[in-house]
Amino acid sequence: MRFIGCTTFLAFSCLVAFTTATPALLAPIRPFSQNGSLALQNNFALELKGVIRMVPISQIEKLVQTYLLNDPEFQSLIRAINSVPAFRFYRQFANQPEVRQLQQWIVQQLVLSGGSPKIFEYLELEIKIFNKYPYWSQIVNGIRGFQSELVQIYPVELIRSLLEPSATQKSAQLAELWRRLVALRPVYERVLATQAGKVITTELQRLGVDVGGLDALIRYQFGWSNVTLSNNFPNYDYYY
Repeated sequence: MRFIGCTTFLAFSCLVAFTTATPALLAPIRPFSQNGSLALQNNFALELKGVIRMVPISQIEKLVQTYLLNDPEFQSLIRAINSVPAFRFYRQFANQPEVRQLQQWIVQQLVLSGGSPKIFEYLELEIKIFNKYPYWSQIVNGIRGFQSELVQIYPVELIRSLLEPSATQKSAQLAELWRRLVALRPVYERVLATQAGKVITTELQRLGVDVGGLDALIRYQFGWSNVTLSNNFPNYDYYY
């Protein structure tokens, strides 16, 4: 699923800007503790992999497969998000300077910590063309039904708690990642205000997508708002 894969990758790796000059790839300095021994360092690649692994990709994959094979409304949505206007919107977002600079920062940090961008391959969906269970055709409920089911299995509060600095999350690199995510808000709003953004938003609304609920989830997930989603999805449980 190109839409899911692209959106997820951009969400985690297309964050915010630093200087336009590309810094040299220098090995990080390993500080010593007070007793003279090497201080333990957090590993960014392992930390980010841990966050990504919290996304229940197998459950999302099964949900998407169920709706894609059986629900006409959802099939129309998939066609829309794989259309030429949607592709132009994705490319416009991906080509923003802040987004490109953040992608570069993440790749640098992954390489310096012994990882690679391949950790994002976990988020790719593999959809089969046959129903795994016969009853799947009887349990789909249109686009709104898909949205309601998705927010019940996607742990938005958990993902945010793993990224946002707190008493339990003290990683300097994840804190920097979170800072860059929060700073991405103007980019998000700027691209939505473009003609391409307006076209895709209008089309999603026409198809029946709760655009307001989707926007609220995105803003909460990346620290742009602290408004909960209970008004949009009354059955949502943040601690599910």
